[in-house]
Amino acid sequence: MVDKIRVKNLNCFYGGKHALKSLNINVVKNEILTIIGPSNSGKTSFLRTLNRMNDNNINYSRKGEVFLDNDNIFKMNQELLRTRVGMLFAMPIPLPMSIYENIAYAPKRIGLLSKKSEIDAVVEKALRDASLWDEVKDRLDHSAIKLSGGQQQRLCIARILAIEPEVILFDEPCSGLDPISTSKVEEAMIKLKQKYTIILVTNNVKQASRVGDRTAFFLMGELIELDETAKMFVSAKDKRTEDYITGRFG
Repeated sequence: MVDKIRVKNLNCFYGGKHALKSLNINVVKNEILTIIGPSNSGKTSFLRTLNRMNDNNINYSRKGEVFLDNDNIFKMNQELLRTRVGMLFAMPIPLPMSIYENIAYAPKRIGLLSKKSEIDAVVEKALRDASLWDEVKDRLDHSAIKLSGGQQQRLCIARILAIEPEVILFDEPCSGLDPISTSKVEEAMIKLKQKYTIILVTNNVKQASRVGDRTAFFLMGELIELDETAKMFVSAKDKRTEDYITGRFG
């Protein structure tokens, strides 16, 4: 197994609040790492640090190192980092334009593509990989705002895929979706791990058990346990992990 991300002694602060405490964790290439834990355990702070989304927050500070392959992400250009590490949020945010233009926007903006035939191919591939193509192929010129919530979320996945990142961060991507839409997003994630490394933050432990290759349990800013998902959900090593998985707290 090859490590895609290596986190060394990461500490994150919001003013006087210590959100992540001496975190050491590696993420393996082409795995789905699910992160579970109660609210305020540092899960989202971890994702936002990997994508450097907190850099402009004047109350935020950090110590430690994070490497993407052999590159220290804190020394990288932010825009370059975000072409390598994409992030999907809990609420889908389609751009107020057509389905086609939602996908084509980023590749055109950063100069990846110019010919329409190339853009057409990227749009189709991204929508296929996000398991959305068959549902929208005949209405690519329609407004993305008119898609259902589940379709909008898969559109946002496709928008990330259009720039072919190496890592995709999912922050509660199914929290507002119905079971059928959730299933389609999960199917897309499982298919995508063949090409991408995925980190999924979820409050749904059943979802973690369904899609995670490994699972990390965070509690009050600390990594309590990390193991293969199948092992952790059968016999957690730490009682706090077992209590959370079985619903005794959290």
